Amino acid sequence: MTAIVKGEPNHWAIRSGNAQSGGLTTVFDGPRPAGYHPMKKEGAILLGIGGDNSVSGAGTFYEGVLTSGYPSNATEEAVQANIAAAGYAPPGGGTPRQNVQVVGSQSNRCVEVPNGSTANGLQVQLADCQSVDRQRWTYTSDRRLQIYGSKCLDANGQGTGNGTQVIIWDCNGQANQQWNVNSNGTITGVQSGLCLDADGAGTATGTKIILWSCHGGVNQRWGLRG
Repeated sequence: MTAIVKGEPNHWAIRSGNAQSGGLTTVFDGPRPAGYHPMKKEGAILLGIGGDNSVSGAGTFYEGVLTSGYPSNATEEAVQANIAAAGYAPPGGGTPRQNVQVVGSQSNRCVEVPNGSTANGLQVQLADCQSVDRQRWTYTSDRRLQIYGSKCLDANGQGTGNGTQVIIWDCNGQANQQWNVNSNGTITGVQSGLCLDADGAGTATGTKIILWSCHGGVNQRWGLRG
């Protein structure tokens, strides 16, 4: 998550959002709570804990941003956009995930490589879930969805437009082979920001997987099933 606290004399605001996508929500904007006015300056920047150094404020801290003065909401939204673009992912509790199936929430079918082929350029599709290698993916710590050990889920031709085919290709470390598995069930391309999408909201076996602008539809929601 992204958490922002900003203060000025007798004024305090807290804003938060998903560090992987979207904007910020204002949680509080008003007078300082009792005991926090007048402001008390700390001798250092305290990260991952409350300003009062209490154990109740303990947290995990990854990276911070300091702005000059009392920043506007627009400044904070720009910071949030940079954070989301960086594509942070937790080092544990979900990554890497080995030997999982990517299951469509709408179709309850699995993303697979047609016919179990290993050829570069094959567009992946939906199929009935089975315990077969062509449906078994590893989500790596560098955000690849890898199959057969050396092939990666890939945005064809480094495409960033609606309808770009999602294929397999030799893993090469490029951004069109990196994916954010988000808490809202979407899987988004790091390069494009577009969502993994069952074409035409199809649910049948053979429905092709493409990239499309994220719209909240159930055909863009996926689960990693071990």
